[in-house]
Amino acid sequence: MGAETGGYQVILWCQSVHNEILDWFALFATFLGTETFFLFFVPFFYWCVDKKHGIRLALVFLFSVYLNGFFKEFFQIPRPDPSRVRVLWASSGGGYSFPSGHAQNAMVFWGWLGRRPPWRTKPVLLGLVVLAISLSRIYMGLHFPVDIVGGWLLGGLLLVGLVAVDRRISRTPKGWEGRVLPWLGVILPTAVLLTQSRPLESMVAGAMTGFCSGYLLESRWVDFSPRGPWGYQALKLLLGWGGGALLALGMKMSLPQSQPYVFFQYCVLGIWVSLGVPYIITRMRTLGGKL
Repeated sequence: MGAETGGYQVILWCQSVHNEILDWFALFATFLGTETFFLFFVPFFYWCVDKKHGIRLALVFLFSVYLNGFFKEFFQIPRPDPSRVRVLWASSGGGYSFPSGHAQNAMVFWGWLGRRPPWRTKPVLLGLVVLAISLSRIYMGLHFPVDIVGGWLLGGLLLVGLVAVDRRISRTPKGWEGRVLPWLGVILPTAVLLTQSRPLESMVAGAMTGFCSGYLLESRWVDFSPRGPWGYQALKLLLGWGGGALLALGMKMSLPQSQPYVFFQYCVLGIWVSLGVPYIITRMRTLGGKL
């Protein structure tokens, strides 16, 4: 009870200086930690920056999302009472409170991104992004301070562990393509379809399966290059984001939202990102060069 009271006091102290400018800053900062932002950024990174790092970034983020959901269900700690604090963007904080998904995923995502140039030389900037995302959740009345600290600790441990695993796998002759991705494409769908998983597990497993299988097929049969002129990059984003949105909307309207169908929908979207867009763009570029 004392810790909870202290948590409310910290939230109210942060909110005592609220104004419209801080509200908009908090909304923007928290958006950088939402799944919507990641759903746009990860495909952009895969299509336009580095596909090998992009597939790892996607898998790392998805695993963090799954682990956060697991711990939230395990602890089942409720969020701050809206009658006692001022709440902004309540829909960005559904479910349980501990550990903070925004704090954990920000630590993992931006920390992993910081391993690659040009972000490798900007640790302070990335740290400020993680801090802004995390503190915005307290300011918005959606998390207690202990939720944020728990998210940081879990995210930090997960990041250190995943970096160690990545370095070990990358030193093997077969690497990720030969040792990890094929197994993720087989084990995940089997485990999800044979168990009564929650929608979150079906979403994560479907997206992972689609990403892994699509990437393996793309590497063997397409092998597209993320590099290209600005017009080429803009076309990828227009086709990829637009086509993905239409696919997602069409499947959501036409398919039931039960476990196997949720898995299928996210698997299709994973394949679209990792294989569909690269294949279409490569074919268009090849045909354009022949005309």
